[in-house]
Parts: sequence; structure tokens; C-alpha cells
Amino acid sequence: MRITMVIGGLTGGGAERVCVNLANAWVARGRHVTLLTVAQNRIGPAYGIDSRVERRDVGHPRKPNSEELNASSITAITRGLDQAGCPELVAEIDLIAMLRCAILATSPDLVVAHIDMTNVRVLAAMHERGVPVIACEHTDLNLVSLPRWQAARQALYRGAAAVVASHPASANWLARFGATAYSIPNPILPPPPAQLEQTGHRNRVVAITRLSPEKRPALLVRAFASIAGDFPEWDLDVCGVGPLGEPLAGLVDELSPGRIRLLGFVNDPYAILHGAKLFVSTSWVEGFGNAVWEALACGVPVVAMECGASVRSLVREGIDGLIVRSGGISALGAALASLMGDEERRKAFAARAPEVLTRFGIESSLDAWEALLATVAQTSVCGPR
Repeated sequence: MRITMVIGGLTGGGAERVCVNLANAWVARGRHVTLLTVAQNRIGPAYGIDSRVERRDVGHPRKPNSEELNASSITAITRGLDQAGCPELVAEIDLIAMLRCAILATSPDLVVAHIDMTNVRVLAAMHERGVPVIACEHTDLNLVSLPRWQAARQALYRGAAAVVASHPASANWLARFGATAYSIPNPILPPPPAQLEQTGHRNRVVAITRLSPEKRPALLVRAFASIAGDFPEWDLDVCGVGPLGEPLAGLVDELSPGRIRLLGFVNDPYAILHGAKLFVSTSWVEGFGNAVWEALACGVPVVAMECGASVRSLVREGIDGLIVRSGGISALGAALASLMGDEERRKAFAARAPEVLTRFGIESSLDAWEALLATVAQTSVCGPR
């Protein structure tokens, strides 16, 4: 089976990591896998890609050439958009045509697209080509919409061979709008067997997150700073980059200099998590919660702000972590303080946390993907249902 995976880029991020993990797993199982990025250009990937995976890039932003944008491709794309009832996407026809040409050049038996807007473009691009497309959603669809593209997404997803979400709540949302929806937890690589011990005498709270509004990093900084004086032996390490990086650095300098470190992007989360005493998440939305899973896998208890069904499935209240269901800075600060000041409870949580490796293990995720690939392949041979 020849599989072409399409994603906007391979810089840091949870969806990008899932895409790479799948590509590496599938090529190791003897499939021909092409990773097609939309706008990676000359930037190196953030995660290690098996050398057997073929890599290609559309090179966006640029103008399409005549091989990409011509009467034949325009006719097919616009006909598909009209049939789906979303002619407004004609404004995207240059990029859709470039994707169509780039995907077909890989001679795929199956296309697997990642992240909402790329999914929509790929489904529009592959109209009338007879190649099944699986679209992968990486956020909580009950909480996040695509303002201008919501109707188009719902319409085009109905034409996908399958739409995969990482949690049943999102799969159910998709099914309500007529998509052939599946729930498959993200395939995340487990930590290495050798545990790295924490060095020094400081206790660390760790956050691994994008520094962007939906992750609410300022809430995290303010909450830790509000209790830092009561716990002089504790520090906070924040890993990640994003548009709020500069103002967040200013906030750290203002509220808790020397106690909070902004470490930037890390491509090996386990090197940061090993030896940490607590992990904290302040996101208001998660599709799966990769970093939360990784923290639990390392035996690090989690304090998470309420953000939907996915993290509630990962973090078991009072067993391996705490979920802050209401309130803001004070509530989060109180939850952190309750565990920072209770070593016995932290150790009890830490002992149960690695059970996530069996509750949401990578092998079960890959097995579910294998079953789906077989179903899609059989359907494409037999024709549409």
C-alpha cells in the first residue's frame, strides 16, 4: 500500500508528532510512505523521520504553475466544491490545485491528511480521483470551530473515506454531521526504559505547551507566582514557543524572576519530564493531550485545568492527578500548592500515573489504525457504500 500523508508543516506540535509517529510505524511495516508538507520549505523537521519515508514539499506560498493550475484541475475542483455546496472555497483554488498535483505525483493508494484546514483542502483537491482520503482531526470539535469554513468542513468530511478523531466525543460530533467517524487515541512513543534522575535539590513543576492564547500560559505563570513564596524549594520550567513568548518573558521577569524558566522548544519531552515532581496544563482545549500523556507515562502527577473530555479521560481525578474545574489563578494555585506541599499524595499519584501506558498504549492505537486501513482498502476495492 502506498500512503501519502499531508500536513501543513513539521515544526513542533502534537499533530505533527502524531503524523511522524504514524509515518515511521507504517514504513517499518513495509508500506511506501510519502510525507507531503504544504509549507515546510527549507526548515528542518522538528522530529526524527525514518530515512525510508519519502519527503516532499509543496513550497507554499507561491503561485501555481501550468501543470498544477489548468482547465482540467479547475473544472474538477470547482465541480466538487459546487456539489459539496461550498463554492466559497474557490478562493483557495491555487493552493488546492497545487495540492492535487503534488498528491497525484506520489501515486497514492490512500491519502491521510492532518489538521482541519489541510483536511478540507485535500478533500477538495482529490475530487473525482478515486483515491480514498482519511482526514485526521486533532482538536476537540465540541469546543473549536472554523468560522468561515465550518459548513465546508462538514460537507467535505461526508465525502472522506474516514475521519479520525483522538477521542469519542469528537468522533460523535463528526458522526452527527454524516462523516464516517472513528475514534483512535494518538500513538505516542513511550519513555525510554532508563529513568533519568533529577539532579540538584530543587523540585520542578513542568509545563510543555505552545505559548499561544488557547494554552493560557500567562495563567500558569501567575498561578505559580502566587504561591512561589510559600514553596521556596520549587521552580517552574515552561517548555514551548509561540506568539506569546515575548510578553510571557516580561511577565516572568515581573512576577517571579529566577523561579520560572522559559526553556523554548524541546523535541525530547522525556528529557524534561524525567525527575519532575508535577506537570501542569492550562490549556482550555485539547484534542488528546500528548504532553499530559507523556507526563503520566513518566510517573509525573498532573494538575490540569478543565478543557474537555480528552484530558478528563487521561487524568483520573484523585488517582494520578487533579483537574481544576472552575476558577482561575487562585484555583490553579491552590491545586498546585495542595500537591507541592503533600509528598505522600504526590508519590501515590506518581505510582499510578504510568498506567496510562496500558490505558492508552501505542500498540493498541497502531492496531486500530491497521484495522481502519484494511477497512478503507476493502471499501475502495468494492466501491463506495
